[in-house]
Amino acid sequence: MSTSEADLGQRPGLSNVADIVVAPNSAFDRLRVVPTWGWAFLVATLLGIAGALMLSPALQHAIEVSLPAKLAGMPQIAKLPPDQQQRMIATQLKFSKIFLQFYWVFVPVQLLIVGVVQALLMMIGNAVGRGDGSFRKYFALSMNVAVVGVGLASLVIGLIVLIRGASSFESQSAVMSTTPSLALLVPGVKGGLAGFLGTLNIFALWATALLALGMSRVGRISAPVAWAFAILMLLIGALFGAWGAAQNG
Repeated sequence: MSTSEADLGQRPGLSNVADIVVAPNSAFDRLRVVPTWGWAFLVATLLGIAGALMLSPALQHAIEVSLPAKLAGMPQIAKLPPDQQQRMIATQLKFSKIFLQFYWVFVPVQLLIVGVVQALLMMIGNAVGRGDGSFRKYFALSMNVAVVGVGLASLVIGLIVLIRGASSFESQSAVMSTTPSLALLVPGVKGGLAGFLGTLNIFALWATALLALGMSRVGRISAPVAWAFAILMLLIGALFGAWGAAQNG
């Protein structure tokens, strides 16, 4: 059943923020008629920033523990005299900590970039699956799903880290893998594989399902194609997670 503009209410964008969590089909029907994304972007940004601020102390502690040893093992640093090694490591550590203190400012930028990339991929899926969606509709879908995939995910991770305490994390991968994920299936996994499996957490899987169902409802893309492209986007994110974990430990 389609939703007419008369049924949308006065603030469909604000309704979508709640419904994408509790009644996604209602949000999808509204997005098909009026693809609004401003409220979703605002809420996802605020939740993402809140989570980032709560994560910051744990991430800083993690680099204090892991970064010096990693840098000391790099050939270009290992060949330096001990005093120069210490100065270079201290400088790198200082800049890394400064970046972590302010990386929350990149949350809205990340949301917009991911939204554009996902909308472009969904447009390809639209062509393959013979849908009738548009870039605007798919961008709005991405922004609304980000309330779950970025906003709620960041907030929950931040709260878990806050409860456990910053000192309980010895690597950045450990911080980012606090929510239940496929990494639980491989105890003790480390490096890139840990990052890949850790990215496949309950919020990422939830967001993937929302994207697949949303593509079918908002753009009338056939279900097999919608799921294929949603899973493709999930795997792309997991590959970035694997790369980051391999770099940072």
